[in-house]
Amino acid sequence: MNKQFVRLALAACLISAPTVFCTSSAFAQDQSAVTGGLNGSVTDPSGAAIVGAKVTITGPQGSITTTTDKNGRFGATTLRPGYYDVKVEQAGFSTTTAVHNEVNVSTTSSLNLKMNVGSEATTVQVTSEAVPVDTESTAITATLTDTFYNAIPMPRNVTAIFYAAPGVQSGQVNASANQVGPGANNPSIGGASGLENLYVVDGVTITDQAFGSIGTFNRYHGSLGTGINLAFIKEVDVKTYGFEPQYGKATGGIVQIVTKSGGNAFHGALSAYFAPAAFYASRRQFYQYGYKLSTPSQTLSSPAFDAAIEIGGYVPHLKDKLFFFGAFDPSLTRSMVQANPNAPAASVALGAFGTTASSMNYAGKLTYKMGERTTLELTAFGDPSRHNTVPSTLSSGDPNSTKSSWNYGSQDELARLDTALSNSWTVDLSYSYNHNHFSEIPAFNQYAVTNTVPTFSGGASVTSGLGAYEPSVNNTYSISANTAKIVHLFGTHTFSVGYGYDHTNFADFPTRSGNLFPVVTTNYLGGAVAKKSYVPTGVLTDGQFNIAPINSSDLTDHTCTACPIVNGVSVYASSTRGQYAGRSILAQGRYHQAYGEDVYQMNKFITLNLGVRWEQQRMTAPVQSYNYGASWSPRVGINIDPMGDRKSKIFFNFGRNFWAAPLDAAIRSLGGEIDSYNMAFAPTYNAATGTFTIIPDQAHALNGTPRRTSGGSTTNFAAPTYSLGGEGVLAGTKQEYEDEYVAGYERTLGKTLVFKARYTDRRLGRIIEDVGSQSPEGFYILSGFNGGITNPGPKTDIAINEQEVTYTPAQYAAAQARSVGGAYVAPVAGCTADNDTAAALGGIFVNGRNQPVGGACILNPDTADNAANPAVNANGGDGIPDGFVKPIRRFNSVEFELDKRFSNHWLAVTNFRWGNLYGNYEGAYRNDNGQSDPGISSLFDFTSGKLGLLGDQFTPGPLSSDRRTVGNVFLSYSFAGGSTNSFISNAVKGLTLGLGARGQSGVPLSVLGIHPAYQNSGEVPLGGRGVAGRTPANTQLDMHAEYALPLGHIGGEASRLRVTWDMFNVTNSQFQTARNQTSQLGASSAPIVGSTPPLNADYNRPTSFQAPFYARGSVRYEF
Repeated sequence: MNKQFVRLALAACLISAPTVFCTSSAFAQDQSAVTGGLNGSVTDPSGAAIVGAKVTITGPQGSITTTTDKNGRFGATTLRPGYYDVKVEQAGFSTTTAVHNEVNVSTTSSLNLKMNVGSEATTVQVTSEAVPVDTESTAITATLTDTFYNAIPMPRNVTAIFYAAPGVQSGQVNASANQVGPGANNPSIGGASGLENLYVVDGVTITDQAFGSIGTFNRYHGSLGTGINLAFIKEVDVKTYGFEPQYGKATGGIVQIVTKSGGNAFHGALSAYFAPAAFYASRRQFYQYGYKLSTPSQTLSSPAFDAAIEIGGYVPHLKDKLFFFGAFDPSLTRSMVQANPNAPAASVALGAFGTTASSMNYAGKLTYKMGERTTLELTAFGDPSRHNTVPSTLSSGDPNSTKSSWNYGSQDELARLDTALSNSWTVDLSYSYNHNHFSEIPAFNQYAVTNTVPTFSGGASVTSGLGAYEPSVNNTYSISANTAKIVHLFGTHTFSVGYGYDHTNFADFPTRSGNLFPVVTTNYLGGAVAKKSYVPTGVLTDGQFNIAPINSSDLTDHTCTACPIVNGVSVYASSTRGQYAGRSILAQGRYHQAYGEDVYQMNKFITLNLGVRWEQQRMTAPVQSYNYGASWSPRVGINIDPMGDRKSKIFFNFGRNFWAAPLDAAIRSLGGEIDSYNMAFAPTYNAATGTFTIIPDQAHALNGTPRRTSGGSTTNFAAPTYSLGGEGVLAGTKQEYEDEYVAGYERTLGKTLVFKARYTDRRLGRIIEDVGSQSPEGFYILSGFNGGITNPGPKTDIAINEQEVTYTPAQYAAAQARSVGGAYVAPVAGCTADNDTAAALGGIFVNGRNQPVGGACILNPDTADNAANPAVNANGGDGIPDGFVKPIRRFNSVEFELDKRFSNHWLAVTNFRWGNLYGNYEGAYRNDNGQSDPGISSLFDFTSGKLGLLGDQFTPGPLSSDRRTVGNVFLSYSFAGGSTNSFISNAVKGLTLGLGARGQSGVPLSVLGIHPAYQNSGEVPLGGRGVAGRTPANTQLDMHAEYALPLGHIGGEASRLRVTWDMFNVTNSQFQTARNQTSQLGASSAPIVGSTPPLNADYNRPTSFQAPFYARGSVRYEF
């Protein structure tokens, strides 16, 4: 902590400018992301404006004073979130006060006051309260304060608060059981995937720079931690649409988290929260639904505990000057797990045990008011965490061999300075540092082996070894500067400009358990194994392996004499992926952003938001450094206040949102990753444990030796395959963006109740993805391809097109019948033994249902998929589009809100959204195959080809996270006691009751075949997206009860003891939230007749359930 604050202090010295509360009759939009504003009007009993009235606004860190202008209006900016009292004084009128007016971040609350004629010595307290209808902004933001989330049932993590915002929903839909991905920590906002949001705490970006998750993210463990604890959070603002020009880098939502600050009173708390396993209802388990091929483990309960201490106030003798706040919140989260009863005996024998994550969350803040116009803020927070040593799978005959432990966490620091150069000119400057890391330690260094033999009990399960893991270290340094100036010219203009720069260094270390071994060049018979010329002789690779039958169509085939026989089946080991280059990568990101805006208040009825944003992203890694060029975003909005009383508005907004591509693309595509596949070895089998041992040397190498016999002909194991690596970014590639249109209406109903309605249309205009020039058919014939990261679409042209002819199963059968002595016979004109897929693979292709579909011949094998003359096209094209389709993701919605801020003992937050998410591109995260590779998924790796092996992959339809309806109702009531001194009145005084209800419709279901080239499951939609129906709608009811017991006063401040009981899913509704959509299991060779992938007998079985009932208790002492 000392080093952190030293760095912050040094940064503060470099930022020299004064700042403070800025007051003006016209309110300037604040750019600091941590403050808000309060404005209003003052009138006499007749409604006439009172000019020159003195307005005093008092909050936690002191008071500010301003006067009303010629229109009777006043305003104050750079107010920290919280509650403020307003006092108005004017000669000839009674002093008027309005208390408990809430100010939220990045919004302007309005307060209209009426003064009575009388003596200034007379004080009249009015019941007016500031209402959050911001008639100067078209941004759509859900403001969720600690007053709100402490009064309702809410899980003990910050990301749970996001889901109270309208339309926010889960960004992950499991196509297979226990799928790893963004999880609940990264919601889908506005139709985007869970890895397209931006997360900011007090101006510090806590978004993982490699994947786009909140906090720390790992490819194999998903979202880990958030970097921030609830004890430190004052307010969460979820920006869903209509981003102001100062906000960008996201095509989903922008989440701003504002932390607590000290003030002129000492406050603190000691609290403990507990949800032990005994508080959980039993939950539905996968094995209860008849899983046959896989054995997904059971989660029995998820007990969680944390304790927090927080303290805030002012430094003695420096009241009104120097404030502090600190929090420490150690937490422990445990998942009680147990093997599926049908899993291998060694896994079942482990019984129930806990996988435990412990975090030592901390936070601290110093706020120094350097004068009437200057505030300096230093902040540091983090969540160093560790996970105990546990098996990575409970579907193993040797689960101990899959054990590992890992450490992770974030560390964040911030120095911020705000200034007012005059009453109409504000400036804020900041420096921030974000660090996160992940490290993993395997308990045993042995290869990961997955058994895919159909006769094996619990097939397609990991039998030994950890496999892939990926340590990483991120450091991001950021600076920003913003200024706003009010100018009166034919109305009131608030001009604002700003600049920000992010400097990221991301070190990544992709690794697999097991020793490195040389790539295969000679088999066990002494024969040479074909190797690509670009693969260095003797180069070392890592790997993980599948055990597969030598002939999936005839399990009695024993052609391979070196292969062991297991359960009557001859099997071999095939490397599914190894990596022989790019195992230590430093990827760098450089991101510039600037904006300008004019908030033009033409009169009290019409306000225009006229803005533009500029962004520029550069990625650098060992293979390439690429600048995506300038990206310009118009942001235009209009607010119409029909009555001119700041109580209602009709608005429209258009904006273009650019996505900041995470560095995963730089790590994998620009980092020199080169992979090896399909090296075949004869494994040894331990019948006692059901496990295999791989010895990847020449004595066990099978490539090029006899594999299987079919129709009297014997075919050999094919040669290994290797990726070229280092694809790079193709010339002319620009940043991904979406266009957004929003129109709506907002109106106050009474003093604190606000109704909102709006329509939103979002549509992707351009995406970033890596592409390849080959078709799946060409993949098995052609030696080379052209590819890289680009903006794919119907005009993409990166190589010489394949000239392809196809043939049917009947034509192939007829040709085989004409064959004499196994000699090749062309099924159609133009085919030869060298360009025919059936000749290369030993059979014709099957589709995702294992139905024969035929084969293909490439008529120009010497030139197809190679780069043409650069004079024709800088990216290697031949002037003819390659056959890619237009990426489509379109989201439209209608949303309604009815919200009441806390007053008169109660609050309400209710919202409902109807929406439609349609297209052929999910975004940075793919739910269908579970791929967390933003910008480099497998979706555009191949052109469609003519044989239809990619099914309906590019046909638009309902996307995986398409939920037509989502609704929330949150209510809370606090009993203050009655006017009578009755027993009941006194008993309920201090009692708060809260309720949370959520409902959402189901998601679409598809039939997903394996990828015809990669053999990965869950890749290719068959018959269209969503053809298999939808999951059921689900609802949940949560309840909250709190009793506050007064304990007297300490140092002049009231103290109390709060005892709270929260219950979640009180009806214990455990709806199925996703189902298995894969029609085939992953394969070890091309999907052809004679080597068909196993059909998935577990298709359509549930892969996730709604969490069961659980309860949480807490005790909190406050002073």
